[in-house]
Amino acid sequence: MRDVWITDVMTREVTTCMPNTLLTDVVKQLHTKKFSCLVVINEHHKPVGIITERDMVTILADMLADVSWDSLSVENFMTPDPLTILEDHTLFEAVELIREEGIRRAPVVNRNNELIGILTQTDIINGYYHASVAMAE
Repeated sequence: MRDVWITDVMTREVTTCMPNTLLTDVVKQLHTKKFSCLVVINEHHKPVGIITERDMVTILADMLADVSWDSLSVENFMTPDPLTILEDHTLFEAVELIREEGIRRAPVVNRNNELIGILTQTDIINGYYHASVAMAE
C-alpha cells in the first residue's frame, strides 16, 4: 500500500475559483455539481485557499447575524494556505499528513506549487480498495 501514488488516485478535474468570487456563485456551484469544496487559486493557478462545507456553516452563522450576502466573497471565509500534497508522494504519506491535520481533502500540486488535482476521502478509499484487490489477486 505504501507504493500507491497520489497521481494514481487523485481527482484531476478540480473545480476552482478566485479569491474575489462571490459566495452566491460558490454556493450555486457546490449545489449543482454536488461538490464538497472548491480550491481557491490565484492568477498563476496556485492554491491560496480552500472553501469547504465547514466554511459554509460559518457563512450561514454570519448570514443569520444579518450580514449581506451581496458583499461577501470567498476570500472572507476560505481556509487560507491550505495543506497541499506534492504529486510525487505516496497515498500512505498523504494519509499520514491528512490524519495529522484533521482535514478531509487536500489540493495536489506539482513542484512549481501549481494545482494539478485534489485528493479527497473518496479518492483515498478508492486507492486503498484498488490496492487491496491487486494484492489479493
